[in-house]
Amino acid sequence: MNISKQAIANGALLPDHLAAGVELHTEGDHFLILRCGDEIIAHYMFDGALVGEILKDANEWYERRQHNMAASEKSILHALENSMFMFPEIPGHWDLPTFPGLQAHATPEVSHPFGNMVGVSTLTQENADSVIAQVQNFFAKRQHAVGWWLNPSSTPVDLVSKLETAGFTKVIEQAGLVLTDMQRDMRCNPLVTVRKATRADRDTLIRLYTNGYPLPEKLSAIYCDLLWRIESGNHYLAFLDGVKEPVSVSSMFAPANSTIAVMQGAATLSEYRGHGIYTAMMSKRLADARAMGKDTAVLQGDRKTSAPICVKLGFKEVCSIDIYMWGNA
Repeated sequence: MNISKQAIANGALLPDHLAAGVELHTEGDHFLILRCGDEIIAHYMFDGALVGEILKDANEWYERRQHNMAASEKSILHALENSMFMFPEIPGHWDLPTFPGLQAHATPEVSHPFGNMVGVSTLTQENADSVIAQVQNFFAKRQHAVGWWLNPSSTPVDLVSKLETAGFTKVIEQAGLVLTDMQRDMRCNPLVTVRKATRADRDTLIRLYTNGYPLPEKLSAIYCDLLWRIESGNHYLAFLDGVKEPVSVSSMFAPANSTIAVMQGAATLSEYRGHGIYTAMMSKRLADARAMGKDTAVLQGDRKTSAPICVKLGFKEVCSIDIYMWGNA
């Protein structure tokens, strides 16, 4: 049986059908949300949500909670697909434009596909081409490049061919990675130390994001400030023995009402790579995530750089998330 707004209104899914404390709610015009209190268990589209699937997710969540098990596959995939669009607005610096069936953010001051990005598409065959054109027109007026975040649940099924026809080109191939063994022992180089950054480190953070990734300096500054606006958001600095200044930067945050920690990338100055700095960064962030009560870590790793390292550290690939770009960055 499919779920609809009318079915919910008529009591087709009564509270006693679900695990204790779990409730089903509408979210806007297109989605259902399964939750317990403030904790989000799963999202569904109205057209694709089946009663059996919802009941199964509710009961599995209840069993995991009873046995302190890791986050569900649905919540892991949701974090991987949506993490780039979980940041709050900073008017004039990090805007949240609206397009039908898309999530989006834009940096009016910078032309870069990370700062100007759309994704998590729920487009249809009927509106996909017109919305792609809307996106291009919006960023063309700013003379900015735009990135399209192509996640596993993106629709329609031929979205890639539609993007390529419109002039988008794949620029980054990423692996969606997950680690549920948060106690995993990682052998770290004793010459590397990592600490959480403070507001006093802002200039250093901007320098490292600018030179390590690299990113435009304005975008580095925006990202630096943006992450601190998330309650659980933190930047990290790594030091190599014998080098006075920090040589690497990374970040981490946790989505609201979630047991998942998002490892939001790491960048090391090129001359100091190969010293196990990435591993030390990961070890520190995982330890902090455990202290926060998180049971799962996720990240999107570039297949050419960080993904192979993360697999060696115990992460497992669960999906692909690629970035397509249109315009000149």
